[in-house]
Amino acid sequence: MAKKQVRNKFRDLFADYYLTNREVTKEADERYKKEREAGEKKAWTRSEKTMLAITFAALALLAIKHFIF
Repeated sequence: MAKKQVRNKFRDLFADYYLTNREVTKEADERYKKEREAGEKKAWTRSEKTMLAITFAALALLAIKHFIF
């Protein structure tokens, strides 16, 4: 009886996910460089605004902790 070849499906899915995301990131980086060279300025995205708000909140909490406690 022939031995069944075992496939690591998780590895295959992970490798496909990694390669696909790497291509998407390269495309996004190229698009970003072209926009910067053209001098285009865009408004901040929602995620950028959220990250900024989180950063300010963390800094405020650190300041409060340092000066009060």
